Amino acid sequence: MNTTDVMHAYNKHERKVINDLYGKVIDTDGVIKFVSDNPEGSYISFYGLNEQSAKAAIEREVAYFSQLGKAFEWKTYCTDLPQNIGELLLSFGFEQEESESFMALELSTVSGREVDDSRIVEVFDAKGIRDAVSVQEQVWGGNFDWQYAHLLNMKTQTPDNIAIYVVYDDGKPVTSAWIVYNDESPFAGIWGGSTIAEYRGRGHYSLLLNKRINEAKKRGKQYLIIDASEMSRPIVEKHGFVFVSTTTPYIFEPGKQP
Repeated sequence: MNTTDVMHAYNKHERKVINDLYGKVIDTDGVIKFVSDNPEGSYISFYGLNEQSAKAAIEREVAYFSQLGKAFEWKTYCTDLPQNIGELLLSFGFEQEESESFMALELSTVSGREVDDSRIVEVFDAKGIRDAVSVQEQVWGGNFDWQYAHLLNMKTQTPDNIAIYVVYDDGKPVTSAWIVYNDESPFAGIWGGSTIAEYRGRGHYSLLLNKRINEAKKRGKQYLIIDASEMSRPIVEKHGFVFVSTTTPYIFEPGKQP
């Protein structure tokens, strides 16, 4: 796999092409942003900047979202330019979150996986999606109502673009994950992938990973991608995922700056 080509294709098909179902997409001088209809969920998707233009672009986006009173995320990739974009974002009052590994699996290089489907529940309704989100809240902490609303809206309005899975133990949701498709893009993205601490080591994470690998292959996708945490990266590497870029989220919240 040529990771440079993968990153180029990802920029073209995913970062520059956004589903505007729950907001609007705006391209301003090479900066593509998604402005959510909700208080949460706005982000910068792609930026074509150099060191001279970056400061002005950041200042412009900060002013734009501050006027709206909306927080937004600016996620950077180590393959992006300018290379000091993170330092510039911090200087404008953004808060840096934990970096992850953007990784890709070329699906033509792997065979279908053996999966015990009896252990997996695909959820479609509000109760099932709430179960999936409850796992995320217990693993990561905090209130994930914004995620619940996003997943429910997506499953309701574009059901073919997402599949949400839960593993239960004696009726309790203990692992959840989902896979997202962006229409005709060659990529499918896997998200969630979390297991409550006391239920780890039982193969639940790998079970849902293999399920999503199989589903992406059935859909004819070329690549499966993930933002892998430090905990997840060794697992997905064993399944053939290759490191493409380090990705780091930066969050701006109006009113929090000194």
